[in-house]
Amino acid sequence: MERTKLKLAVIILLAALNLCLLGVVVSQNRQTQRYEELGREQALLYLENRGIAVQEETVPWESSLRETSKPSQDQLLDQESSPPAGVTWEVQSMHQPETLLVDFAVGLEEIGTSCSEIRSITEGYTCASDETRAVFTPVWQIETDSGTYRLDCAAGTLTLAGTA
Repeated sequence: MERTKLKLAVIILLAALNLCLLGVVVSQNRQTQRYEELGREQALLYLENRGIAVQEETVPWESSLRETSKPSQDQLLDQESSPPAGVTWEVQSMHQPETLLVDFAVGLEEIGTSCSEIRSITEGYTCASDETRAVFTPVWQIETDSGTYRLDCAAGTLTLAGTA
């Protein structure tokens, strides 16, 4: 009888511990979501303070480029840069969208141009390859009121579309 009571007490304590741990996980999840929202708001405010308008839904916050599987042919922005068959491949990791928006604004200053509106952002990859290896780089193609740009999402560098 004494053993049964002890087992029951241990089970109740473990259940209470599980409930406490669940509460911690839920709290951390909510805090993470709040930090993500705050980061998005700050990135959009950063652009706004530099005179660049963008609709929140234009930005690919949840990017498909975070996958580590080999990109499909339709994900390549330059179809002619397709890698040869049988080579080993690597997908570079990309920065967070909030960081990329700041990189875009800084990149505009570095190349000596400006824009007042981001109209669209198209996600894709560029591919650099030789006979043995192909490297896929995540890229945002950003259409603005002053032209189209390519933002290297791994390095954070900006170029005019059509130039290297």
